[in-house]
Amino acid sequence: MKKQIVKEFITVKKVRRLPPKEKPAPPPIPRHILIVGRCTLDMITVCDEHPTPGKLQRTEEGFWRIGGHAANTCCVLRRLGTDCEFLGQLSNISAFESLSSSFNALGVDISSCPRMAQEPPHQSIVVVRGQGTRTTVEYSNRKHELTYQQFMGAVDYRKYSWMHFEARNLGETLRMMRAVRDYNTRNEEANIVVSINLINLKTLSLLLADMADYVLVQKQVLTQYAYMNGREMVWAVRDRMQVAYRRWLANQPKKTPNPNEDPKSLDENNCTSQVRKGPIIIYENYEEGASCLMPDGTYFKVGGHQPQKIVNTIGEHETFVGAFIYAMQQVKLSLRDSMEYATRATCHKISHFGFDCLRCMPKDLISCYYA
Repeated sequence: MKKQIVKEFITVKKVRRLPPKEKPAPPPIPRHILIVGRCTLDMITVCDEHPTPGKLQRTEEGFWRIGGHAANTCCVLRRLGTDCEFLGQLSNISAFESLSSSFNALGVDISSCPRMAQEPPHQSIVVVRGQGTRTTVEYSNRKHELTYQQFMGAVDYRKYSWMHFEARNLGETLRMMRAVRDYNTRNEEANIVVSINLINLKTLSLLLADMADYVLVQKQVLTQYAYMNGREMVWAVRDRMQVAYRRWLANQPKKTPNPNEDPKSLDENNCTSQVRKGPIIIYENYEEGASCLMPDGTYFKVGGHQPQKIVNTIGEHETFVGAFIYAMQQVKLSLRDSMEYATRATCHKISHFGFDCLRCMPKDLISCYYA
């Protein structure tokens, strides 16, 4: 009897010492969209006719809201139902705490935003009712812009699948985009798509655009530089980008050859040429249709749409950008279909005030044809 008890005890002891089961691998970090730029306080006044200088003109319609290209793009993405994060400087002054409250009400993540102890940038916008024109007076300076150090301290690249940059504070933004490009070189499996908003054709802006995957050109650039249509616009952006890159390359210090290197290895026949892949250039225009130029020189455009009435054109370009990113990233549409969806969303937005109308926007392109 004692021997039997001892054997059972030994058997139980061996079972308790079995190696533990392997822990399951942690789930991958969910990736979302990051919008880098600026948030402003927009004070909007709607008038029947443009104010005459030196005269008092009253109006019964006006409001204020968060604004700026990056903040408006976040609003569009959230109204379409996509998770996104805003990265830019916000004010600590209690009088402007409503800007942070607006982001929280929209569901936009602002946990990584640095704070500043001064008033935020603001814009005074006068909109002429029914004409689609507006006049903007903007207050901002370099203290309101995000710096490279703040960007590097706030960003965890593993969390993002798409980064959209506003082309402001060009020197700092150039360093940010280089950091993202270096990360993509080291991590090809978890690549981050980079897009940029192009507001002018300055040399540094063109160098920024050359490092992006998608370049989204505003409609005002065509008027500012006197181009005829979208086809001329996208080809001009590409030609100027190539000229700016060649000038930058010519100003770089030349590397001295290695004396220990075999001269045969420098033969042109033994060298493999590296072809630079340029970005996809997209020009937004809901009236004549969005134009696109591929890196291989292929050009195409989508059809334009005319709204029944023009109520408010504020945020027109941001609606196109947000809807394009949503269609590419969330719905996984093709490039042409994404441009078509973004054009329809822009046409729908300008016939309403604000971005709340995008809630009833169909979530895919097929539903747009039956809406």
